[in-house]
Amino acid sequence: MTDRPQLIDKPSLGEVPASLCDAWPPQVWSEVHVAVAISGGCDSMALLRAMLELKERVQGPGRILAIHVNHQLRGAESDADAAWCQQQCALLGVSLEVLSGEVTERLRAEGDGIEAAARGLRYELLTQAAEKAGIRYLASAHTRNDQVETILFRLLRGSGLQGLRGIPSSRQLSPAVTLVRPLLACSRKSLESYLSQLGQAYRSDSSNQQLRFSRNRLRHELLPLLRTEHNQDVDEALLRLAAQADETQQFVELHARALLDEAGFEPSAFSTDGGEISLKLRPFPQQANVVVCEALRLLWREVGLPEQAMTYAWWRKLAELAKSASSNEVLNLPGNVRASISAGQLRLQW
Repeated sequence: MTDRPQLIDKPSLGEVPASLCDAWPPQVWSEVHVAVAISGGCDSMALLRAMLELKERVQGPGRILAIHVNHQLRGAESDADAAWCQQQCALLGVSLEVLSGEVTERLRAEGDGIEAAARGLRYELLTQAAEKAGIRYLASAHTRNDQVETILFRLLRGSGLQGLRGIPSSRQLSPAVTLVRPLLACSRKSLESYLSQLGQAYRSDSSNQQLRFSRNRLRHELLPLLRTEHNQDVDEALLRLAAQADETQQFVELHARALLDEAGFEPSAFSTDGGEISLKLRPFPQQANVVVCEALRLLWREVGLPEQAMTYAWWRKLAELAKSASSNEVLNLPGNVRASISAGQLRLQW
């Protein structure tokens, strides 16, 4: 018989474990295996310690494991981080798996920048390891500071509503593994204080200070300038913007899905190597452009077509074509997708 999780006396918890408990109640995860992605830094060590604290109180048959990814970008320093994580996990009684990947090879292949290459490789390796170990949830230590930086970063890059929603609290990495980010309400300062109270050391990544990375310039230069010279509450303002973007995007998505249904789109197994979709044009002209664009984005994702090169201008052109009752225009879209009008339908071929 499986032991049922115990209830937690929340008033007895510190700020960080209490916030974790609110965001991701241990009753949800204590009966399954969970992995914590650790770098050795303050954020991930705080997440690991807080989860262990809650697990000790709630019990349950599930195990907490740790996974560390060595990106091999800082030579001996990267190897020292991995060794330090092994030492700390041994002291805490936590099983650790160390993964290694060659970021420079991925960077040459994809050309999206070293930060994007490292992130893509990290999630790929973490997902594979989690599936192999029977992990149901993979916990990542993104914080309130990360959320603020991400929103501002995307705002400056001209992101739409989807991007301005910020970092989601969870997302599906694979059919078997869910990524969760339960510390998004916690500031980095609160995590440092929590580790200090525990006497828990952590590592500092020297690359986080290098201003050649855009995120670091934003963190160390732009945000401090905005706080001191323009608006001391800029963090709260950005978080409110994300909340409003999230509410608006949910509303738009609801109408976009209804539009796809009315247009006769039926999600099914498509091959990105070649295929065709036809949508009824009749419901499109009455809809706002933002709804039509979102409907087409949803279709793109469900079919598995490449989105990266589909800029705002391309989505608008495709939406205008869909809203036209009849047109001889043919759009040759990024990803080798062809859009045309035929017999009252919008045809997409690839």
